[in-house]
Amino acid sequence: MHSSKTVPSRIKSCNTDRLPQFLKMKYQAMYADRYRFFRATTHLFFEDIPSGSFLYSSPAVWLCGDLHLENFGSYKGDNRLAYFSLNDFDECILGPCSFDVVRMLCSIYVASDNLGVTPADANKLTRLFADTWFNKLQEGYIRVLEKETTSGIMRDFLEDVATRKRKKFLNKRTVLKNGTRKLLIDNMHFVKLPKAEKEQLKRAFTSWSVKLPNASFYKVRDVATRIAGTSSLGLRRYALLVEGNGSPNENYILELKETRASCAENLTRIRQPKWDSEAHRIVEVQRRVLSDPPALLNTFDFAGRNYVMKELQPVADRIDYTLFKGNVKKLSQMLEYMASIYAWSNLRSSGRHNSAIADDLIKFAEKQERYKKELLEYARNYSQTINKYHAVFRKAYEKKYFS
Repeated sequence: MHSSKTVPSRIKSCNTDRLPQFLKMKYQAMYADRYRFFRATTHLFFEDIPSGSFLYSSPAVWLCGDLHLENFGSYKGDNRLAYFSLNDFDECILGPCSFDVVRMLCSIYVASDNLGVTPADANKLTRLFADTWFNKLQEGYIRVLEKETTSGIMRDFLEDVATRKRKKFLNKRTVLKNGTRKLLIDNMHFVKLPKAEKEQLKRAFTSWSVKLPNASFYKVRDVATRIAGTSSLGLRRYALLVEGNGSPNENYILELKETRASCAENLTRIRQPKWDSEAHRIVEVQRRVLSDPPALLNTFDFAGRNYVMKELQPVADRIDYTLFKGNVKKLSQMLEYMASIYAWSNLRSSGRHNSAIADDLIKFAEKQERYKKELLEYARNYSQTINKYHAVFRKAYEKKYFS
């Protein structure tokens, strides 16, 4: 692994071309919370995998690339049904399946203080996730998580999403005046976009959307800069209010998120497909991995940059894990669902562009005991490395290294 002394320079190097005003917010979030530091430094995780690591020996799957506790959430698909699954694919790539799993296990350890669980409980929770993932792989069957087949907190969560009203969400994120909506510029979710950039984006989006079969749906009503996430802060991100199925209460809010190459691109040792763009990579992997992708998922190019487009859905659709603080029973239930979802995503996308076929994943899972022990040990040890990295980062931050 790299020396912890190089951590500040490695972080700064990875963020050199970000928008300064939002990069400042990212560094502040990383300073304040170790878990957000972990979320924002995926590149450190991949760079630190030793060249001779056992992690490389696992079968190749379509990785989310940044699996952690908060990379699961609910959303509505084009069919308007509610789903709960993986929800961030910025770093997705073809790679050893253990990469995602060990990062997920590590996230449980790193978040243990926020979750109010003891080290012994953290060990049980990580073991539970690993056991469930391996067992679901070994079964070899693909399932879909739906509210009719769930119970407890997951069922409640999906029912809330299924009954969510568009008008209520629009009223939170827009202002309505004389029957016309505009995005609510609150400097928390949306920030005013410079007029020239706003007009340029509207023209580009209109020119692109008129070629679609339902062009009137995409008629632009307003545009703003969007603030969201941790790792992606500093990348260009826009919110577009469009006509949808009719103004004012059937308008839709779309999100355009700038894309970059996966930080694991040169570290998986596996030849990658040739994509039309990074946005195409992200959209295509979601379509392979998810039982039904998020509504209005598409790619869009603007001013020489690639963007992923999808319907903007409420932040509330991500579970706030701190609400489970100290409740190991509820956390265990959620982790079992998450591990199952991830195993099903591996099986669903198997055999595509040289990813392992289902039979190979099943055989791998049959030999799980020795491998599982190594995964858990690696995750536990690397969580301690993250603790050290965070302390080094905080000292550099306090000395204005990231000003």
